[in-house]
This record gives sequence, structure tokens and C-alpha cells, in this order.
Amino acid sequence: MTIVHISTDYPDAYQAQKTRAIANLISATRDEFDHIIYSLNRSSISALSGFTHWALNSWQKGLTHIGQDDNILSFTYSAPSYGLFLRSSLHNIADAIAENIVKKGIKPDLIQGHKLTMEGLIAERLANYFNVPYVLSVQGNTDRSILKVRRDLWPLYRRVFHNAKCVFPFAPWALAYCEKILGPRSAPSYMLPCITAQDDIISPQIAPAQIMSAFHLRHWRIKNFKQMVAAAKKAGHDNSGFNLDIYGGGSDDLRASLQANIASIKADNVYLKGALAGAQMQNTMNGYAGFAMVSKRETYGMVFAEALLAGCPIIYPENAAVDGYFNGKSFALPVSPSDSDAIARAMIEILHHQKSMKSDLAQWQESGAASQFQRASITRQYSDGLKMALASEAIDAR
Repeated sequence: MTIVHISTDYPDAYQAQKTRAIANLISATRDEFDHIIYSLNRSSISALSGFTHWALNSWQKGLTHIGQDDNILSFTYSAPSYGLFLRSSLHNIADAIAENIVKKGIKPDLIQGHKLTMEGLIAERLANYFNVPYVLSVQGNTDRSILKVRRDLWPLYRRVFHNAKCVFPFAPWALAYCEKILGPRSAPSYMLPCITAQDDIISPQIAPAQIMSAFHLRHWRIKNFKQMVAAAKKAGHDNSGFNLDIYGGGSDDLRASLQANIASIKADNVYLKGALAGAQMQNTMNGYAGFAMVSKRETYGMVFAEALLAGCPIIYPENAAVDGYFNGKSFALPVSPSDSDAIARAMIEILHHQKSMKSDLAQWQESGAASQFQRASITRQYSDGLKMALASEAIDAR
């Protein structure tokens, strides 16, 4: 079966450093399906240029093929920021992609759009053009942002959301948000965590009174660096020996700037530990009391699954990231990113209750529940969802 994917988040000839969340899924199911990826990269233009394209219906002229590597076709497209002219630009891009599919002799059996609010509009149009079903990923962060702003498109998004044969939300909170606005789906939804680079299950061990975090330092703003540092300072007031160790690479200038920020907050218990190789991540996590990353925005955060599989309790942003997977679990603490006091309280809770938390975490690991975050289970879930979509279309056609 041939599946045509539409994604703006796929590592390609234009930007090789994009997240590998979608690429990992496709790589894991290559033996079962023929995957063709149309990877899109937006080139920003002014609102006036966008109006000109809209008035002349000339969006397709802004779609440029920049290369092909195996089954990945890389394109740039021109569109304004802030979702201006979103529907018309994406529908015209869909028409251009349809022409390309026909030109290359590709015969799709299924279309997948890898976000509801952007690629979903393209996927629906392509599915109608080729008379095949479509499925959707619901990533959360972008979908929530666009749904908040483009209330005028809710009827369109409602149709796209409900007509998809199945949807693959990265986390429960993302599906809950979409269903709150667009209504509960009657067709299936397959919860689909992201495949992590390291997914060994390591039994928890009692560790020193230290918590770690990990992210590339260039993302310090979105990862809520200042609030985390302020929280660590507060948590250290009555907890002698407590440190927050932050792992992540970055330029010397950036590192010096963040070190100066730590000094200005007088958080002498926060340390920048430098880059950590991916293969070392889980063993390092296993030696800490907990892992904290309370980002301002986080669609999923593979690092949270890595931490729990490695026997390390987590502090994560509420209504984002992995929220909804661990309701009521002592070893996964959701907090508001804007509340440094709440972050500090969560850190203290891990320090004071590390033994009981890690006992609960060990039981969770041993119960088999942890396997849902491992590659084999995620791959099976994705494959089952795709096969269900193809089978249901065959039944509908009878």
C-alpha cells in the first residue's frame, strides 16, 4: 500500500535538523508500507504579497521543488505569517502536489496529514482528488495555537477532523483540546507517543538530592530557563545539597550569557553541565532524583518518556507535553510553566518523596504499562491505525 504523507516537520533537503518524530514512524513501518513524503517548508512573505497571491489565485507559483532524496520530496512554499490566507494557500498547494503526484505516476492508497490545522487541509483535498481515505496526526502545540486564532475556520476544521478515517494524537491532552472545540469523534483515534532514541527500561534507584533537565541551550526561552532557575533557588532554601543540573550544548557566548543569568538570580545550586550524548541520557537520568522540564510550549517531549523508562520521576508542563498519560501517578507531576513557586514545590516533593515515587514508578514499569512508550508498541499502534483506515475504506466501497 502506498501512503502519501504531507508534513512541515520532516527532516529534508531544506532543513535536515527538524524533529525526527514523523521520520521515526515512517522508518519503523517501511517494511509494511510504501511511504512517499511531501516535505513542506514555509518561506515567509508580507501580508501584501499574500493578498496579491490570494487575489490572483497564484499560490502555486510560490511552491518550489528543491530536491528529492529517496522517497522524500522537498518543497518550499510562500505564505504570510500568523495564518493569513491559510485556507487558500494550503488548498492551492494541495492542487500543486496533486499535479506532481500524477506527473510522477504515484498511485496513493491513503493520505496522511501530519497536523490537523495545516497539513490536514491539504490531506483532505488530496484524498478527494484521488478518491482515497485520509488520516491525521494531532500534534497539539500548533493545532491548539491555530484553532485559538482561526475561529472562522472551525467549520472547516470540524469537517476535516471528523471525516478522517482515524487520527493519531501525540498525547491525550491534544485530542481532548480538539474534541472540546470540534466535538467528539465517532471514528477511531489511536494515541501515538513519539518514538524515542533510547527506550530501555531501567529500574529506579535512590539517588542524591539532585534534579536534572536536558535541552539544547538555544531553546532556553521556550524551555522556560529563567523560571526553572528561580524555582531551583527556592527549592534549595531548605534542602541542603540540592542541585539542578542542566544538560545541553550551545555556543560559548550563549553559555556565558545563561551563566550570567544564573548569577543574577543568585541561584548557586544550578549548573550548566554541557552536552550529553544521546546514548548516555538514560543512564544519566537513572542517577538523579528526578527530571524537570517545564516548557512554555511542548507538543510531546520525547525526553519525558525516556526519563520514566529510565526510572526517573518527571516534572512537566500541565496541559501540554505528556499530560493525560499519567493522571494520578505520583511519579509524574504537572505544573504551570508560569508559576516558579509551583515548580519549586514539585521539585521539593520529588526530593522528599523520592523513595515512594520510585517505588510507584517501578511498579508501573513492571506492570507492562511502560511498553506503550517503547518503539515496538508505538510501531504496532501506528501500523494498526493505518491498516484500519485502509480496511474501513474497502468496506465502505462495497
